[in-house]
Amino acid sequence: MDLKTYLQRINLEDCAPPSLAALRELHSHHVHSVPTESLSIHSGEKIILDISWIYNKIVVRRRGGFCYENNGLFLWVLQQLGYQTQVLSGRVKNQITSIYGPLFDHMILLVVLEGRRWLCDVGFGEGFVEPFPLEAGWEEEQDSGVYRLRVDGDEWYMERKEEELWMSLFKFTLEERTFEDFREMCEYHQTDSSSFFVRKSFCSIKLPHGRLTYIGHRLISTEHIQGGGSVKTTQELTEEEIPGLLRDKFGSVLNGKLIPKDD
Repeated sequence: MDLKTYLQRINLEDCAPPSLAALRELHSHHVHSVPTESLSIHSGEKIILDISWIYNKIVVRRRGGFCYENNGLFLWVLQQLGYQTQVLSGRVKNQITSIYGPLFDHMILLVVLEGRRWLCDVGFGEGFVEPFPLEAGWEEEQDSGVYRLRVDGDEWYMERKEEELWMSLFKFTLEERTFEDFREMCEYHQTDSSSFFVRKSFCSIKLPHGRLTYIGHRLISTEHIQGGGSVKTTQELTEEEIPGLLRDKFGSVLNGKLIPKDD
């Protein structure tokens, strides 16, 4: 595992010592370079919650991953660079049922820097692009949308503005966790029929002011609108087109045959 090779993977030549500017650059480059995806689950590859295995998949093989992989790798990077980090557990909101997932449903990072606390999350497909201040009521527009943090008791809610409405993405507490705490849910999310990652084969990458997402037999282009909201266009795909599209648009070449799924 080599830090310089990771930096090359996210299109950075070098990295400055810990600072807010350096953290923003790292975070932004990661989400613009490494997809959030579930392709392993649909191509016969077991995901292992081990940093060396994740490094090989994302950095050496130039693939993406879901939150445990992306944020797990980013945690290792931040620790190697000397940042003060903590691991938090999030629970993602199902936008259809409005029910939040269980404990350890989503992995989030917290960085203490320059007298403030910052949320880092490079593993949530439609999340923020740059580190977000951990401050109740903080509202900020980034090029992926308008976000705010709302607090109710000991629970924090990350919300994104859609038109004039605030939509909750996930909630979390500030109780410190460890990377290993997510092992059981990592297994669940790649095996259980109710898991979003099992139900849908997808790959999504951040673009300037937008996002490109493959899911099932569709390619969805999203353009973010200033002030909140987005415009989406969809292209239908044949099964034969998908491997080439994943290679050309996302840089993802799979070891096994992909079985597209969108339940």
